[in-house]
Amino acid sequence: QIFTDAEDEIEVRVQYPRSEQSTLATLNRMQILTPKGERVALSTVVTWRTQRGFDIMRHVDGHLAVNVIGEVDKNVNNANRILVQLTESTLPQLEQKYGLVYSVEGQSARQKETLGDMKTGLLIGLAMIYIVLAWVFSSYGWPLVVMMAIPFGLIGAILGHWWMGLDMTILSLFGFFGLSGIVVNDSIILVSFYKRLREAGMAVNEALEEAAVQRVRAVLLTSLTTVAGLTPLLFETSLQAQFLIPMATAIAFGLIFSTFLILLVIPSMLSIYEQVLGFFNQSIESSRHQKKEGISEY
Repeated sequence: QIFTDAEDEIEVRVQYPRSEQSTLATLNRMQILTPKGERVALSTVVTWRTQRGFDIMRHVDGHLAVNVIGEVDKNVNNANRILVQLTESTLPQLEQKYGLVYSVEGQSARQKETLGDMKTGLLIGLAMIYIVLAWVFSSYGWPLVVMMAIPFGLIGAILGHWWMGLDMTILSLFGFFGLSGIVVNDSIILVSFYKRLREAGMAVNEALEEAAVQRVRAVLLTSLTTVAGLTPLLFETSLQAQFLIPMATAIAFGLIFSTFLILLVIPSMLSIYEQVLGFFNQSIESSRHQKKEGISEY
């Protein structure tokens, strides 16, 4: 009971000692006051029985709710796969049979919301990378060639998770974002050197060969120094590091995989880009020449 003393409130609580609170026998000895003013044992006026039940009643939006909690053995399954199976088969069957209403909340709901935000962030990030590259190269086509390295890095990151036996997490996706910017650096080193050789008047095939040979050391050093810095984290066994290992795995393995592909695939993409660009330039020149001939005849 709460008593008021001037401006202060005093809470008075009477309870049994903790040693007696933990035993059911205390109920038998409990004294209650009858309407006649007599004190009698609680066991003489009431009867009770024990049975299984809910230790707490939870409500969501005014409706009775039941929370189901389970630990997942990561060596056998993962939480995302279990939730997909539940939402596709088990929960719809329960809803149809018993008229239940269910929702997947907690970490799964927050993860879904985060993924939605990350899709928007991915588009913004790629757009910013393209704008910066277009400004640096003064071209709309060269940035696309440079950004071709990003999918190669993502493939390596996925293979790295499979190799390390890790599940994809939100931190893995953060690693993908960081990996995209790092992988582009390797591609810029190769493409920018090739572009300078072409501006100097060197032929396409000779410029590709020279760029791949001259820039292989710079590309390898850029990638290997980053991977070397992340290697200790990959093999860290402390609990605090377990949350960061997926992100480090995405960056390290993505760099390793993309580095070799950059030295092989990017020159091929440059060759295709030069051929397509030459074809369009030739078509434009041909149409201009035809227009000039038509004007002269007129």
